[in-house]
Amino acid sequence: MAGNTLQNSVSSRVRRWLLVDGNRLTVTGVLLSVVLVTLTTVASLGLVPRAPASSLYFLFSAILGGNLTLITVVISINQLVLSRELGAPGDLHQQIRDAMAYRREVESSSGEFPSPVSPAEFLQFLHEAIHADAAELQKSVSESNNERLLTRVDTLVSDLSDDVEDVTRSLDTTRGEMFTAIEATLGTNHAEQLYELDAINAECDGLSERHHEILGRLEDQLLHIDTARKYFRTVYMEKELSYLSRVILYVGVPTEVLTALVLTIYGSIGTISQPPVWVLPLTIVAVTVGFAPLAVLFSFVLRLSWVAQQNTSVAPFSTGDETPPF
Repeated sequence: MAGNTLQNSVSSRVRRWLLVDGNRLTVTGVLLSVVLVTLTTVASLGLVPRAPASSLYFLFSAILGGNLTLITVVISINQLVLSRELGAPGDLHQQIRDAMAYRREVESSSGEFPSPVSPAEFLQFLHEAIHADAAELQKSVSESNNERLLTRVDTLVSDLSDDVEDVTRSLDTTRGEMFTAIEATLGTNHAEQLYELDAINAECDGLSERHHEILGRLEDQLLHIDTARKYFRTVYMEKELSYLSRVILYVGVPTEVLTALVLTIYGSIGTISQPPVWVLPLTIVAVTVGFAPLAVLFSFVLRLSWVAQQNTSVAPFSTGDETPPF
């Protein structure tokens, strides 16, 4: 039992590193190392031709053409991402005004001015405001004789406090960058808390105007958090896709040059009865490098798709479990 628990724990940490925590270039390097070790093992068993063969020639030809297509597709995606940043002055001005209006609304709801500009600090600011309002709500109903009200408020405050604690811990331990704000709220959804707020308003008697005001502030803060995490996710994905395009170019162009060079070498020594000893090592290295653009794409898209999957729900609705096993 203990062995299975340890194995599951290690597997969970490896999966989280692969999907979330690991630097994308480091993940790429690990994938290519696996390819290199695999090819070296296969070559040591004598399964890789030591002389230029048609199978390897076709393999390098496929790598050359496939990487060219891959680079073209990724750059095309980057152009679509960049097109979102282009617009007429009026449109850009309105976007800025909308963002400022949202920030002013957050400040008005929380009663604190000014709000932070860093994504991680802004999320921390929102959760601290929720924690304060939840504590005020619990204190305001503590002397009520309505057991139903007390039970529902205690459940709501407990859920909100757990969320605040989890997010605060994550923000304190993760890196100070855009992904910090994304990682802190992965898989969170406040649909249940919003439902509880509506239920308390509708089903519990004896609520004063002050109670309704606090409940309204809590609802506003939860919606602000959902808006913020969706916006930060959008900005993060735009930045990550732009970075992916640059990395693909940095890796893809040298890979294409090396693959074309290897094809030329194979063509020039194809008639030699005893090829040089460096042909086999060159073959292994060239095949490994040939998979580099695909490894880069795999490592980046893996986390991008994971982030998108963890933020599919939009309050006040929930799509259920947003944390599948893999």
